[in-house]
Amino acid sequence: MMRVFTSILIVLCVIASHAQTDSTKTGEIISGEVVIEKNKEILLPKADKIFLRSVPKSFLNQPLNLTFDVKEPSFEWPDYKSDVPFQSIEETYPKAQYQNYIKAGYGNFSSPLLEVGFFKMFGDFDTKARLFYESFKSGPVNGDNSGSSDGGIQLSSTYKSKTIAITPLLSFRSRTYRFYGNSDRVNTGFDSTRSPKVLLNNLAFSIGLKGGNEDISYSIKPHFSFINEDESDSPLFNEESTIGVNGMFNYGIDDSFTTGFDLEGLSSSYDGGISYSRSLINVNPWVKYKKDNLLIKAGFILSSGKVADDSKTGFYPDVRVDYDLSDKWLIYGILSGGQTWNGLQELLNENEFLDDSLAISHVEYTYKFGGGIKGSPIKNLLFDASLISSSTKGLPFFVPSINDSSRYNLAYDTEPVNIISLKSSVSYMPTATSMYGASLEINGYSVKTLDRPWNRPTYIFKAHTSHNIKERIIVSAYLSSMGGIRSPANVNFGYVNLSAFVDVGLGAKYLITERASAFIDVNNLLNNEYERYLGYPTRGLAFKIGGQYRF
Repeated sequence: MMRVFTSILIVLCVIASHAQTDSTKTGEIISGEVVIEKNKEILLPKADKIFLRSVPKSFLNQPLNLTFDVKEPSFEWPDYKSDVPFQSIEETYPKAQYQNYIKAGYGNFSSPLLEVGFFKMFGDFDTKARLFYESFKSGPVNGDNSGSSDGGIQLSSTYKSKTIAITPLLSFRSRTYRFYGNSDRVNTGFDSTRSPKVLLNNLAFSIGLKGGNEDISYSIKPHFSFINEDESDSPLFNEESTIGVNGMFNYGIDDSFTTGFDLEGLSSSYDGGISYSRSLINVNPWVKYKKDNLLIKAGFILSSGKVADDSKTGFYPDVRVDYDLSDKWLIYGILSGGQTWNGLQELLNENEFLDDSLAISHVEYTYKFGGGIKGSPIKNLLFDASLISSSTKGLPFFVPSINDSSRYNLAYDTEPVNIISLKSSVSYMPTATSMYGASLEINGYSVKTLDRPWNRPTYIFKAHTSHNIKERIIVSAYLSSMGGIRSPANVNFGYVNLSAFVDVGLGAKYLITERASAFIDVNNLLNNEYERYLGYPTRGLAFKIGGQYRF
């Protein structure tokens, strides 16, 4: 299978190199007007924005497009890690203004920050580069023995013609952190003053192609990634290489009917004490019907996965129904299933304190059934809520490693795990200079052979707000809370209910000139050294002060 994906990647690169050169350059405009589209999934902003002077367009005067993909709500938010500063991601400006920038800062825990952004047009290619570095010399446990660093570079380019768009992307990220786990409730079995240091490198490359016309649209994206995790006391810790391709094809038969298919294929090789390969192919043909207030999409998913010598192939339904209650409200229902990919990178995003010799499995959704409501009850406010019931196999839980309880390993229930998920989100932008957002997720797990749904939170709540004051001062704030987490403790073979926590952050930026600005960001304003994972308290109050210059 690895040879097949490699051949696809080579062919697509050849196609890209011979693409047509006829293009139309267009400028990027943001924050020019407030337009809420009912067919878009709510993505709560991660950071402050620079809002340009404009007059919001009235939502009530706009027609609503009620054709949108029905899926469980997903929310993009920063990870719960003590070494992640206030999420002040670089503002985006129109291309007519200054795209290049240098940003630098310094904070407590001896934490320097440097970020450089570069934008340039090379002929028909819109090219961007970003370089970043941040480190914390000390942490919450034993000073330097819980420090960390994070740095990397990202290069991307976009070529557009009348018939095709090509977007290659290359990124490299390198992180260091330590296994500083230390708690009286856990028998760690090691000297925390010599917390092993981990170097985590991640290289990724992809090239996306999109094209089509009024009746046909298609996209294909081959990608490759390599992740390597080395420990200071061990020559090999965790390593995984993955190659894959994602694609889709849509054909509009007439005003009511559309047909198409989605494709996903991945293959990986894992090495870390144990070695094995994995692969997954999902093919999803479908037909969609839209008439008046009703939309029906029906198809199936052919899912074939393999982990080492174990393989699983199955057919799963893929049906959704939308119905417009009014011009402001829509209800929807879904029935689906299939296997989803779970790799080393995805697991480390959830829990970076993993041991080696990981038995990574695909997650199979035997069924996923439920529905929700989506709408805009008032101008410039978008609301979404859903209730989904699913049955899974291969869902990973995190438990202390037998060899060293300061590290975590994967545990699986040998029986299906049933999940009830209630998710809701709201986004509100009353003016062109203010926004509010919040999301709530409540999950109930029914485990059978495991004692508890180890280290899976019962609820996650997040909120964010940002305001531009007189076009000079940008003030942002976030709040995140998580609770209902239970973790095994190797003391008397019991378990611990981790305390629910609330993390609050504030940020402010002052625009000195159109090119220069100063900022201050504060994380964990309540100074709570809470634990997301047992034995790993986060840093207390952390702040960073710095400046930014655009050119």
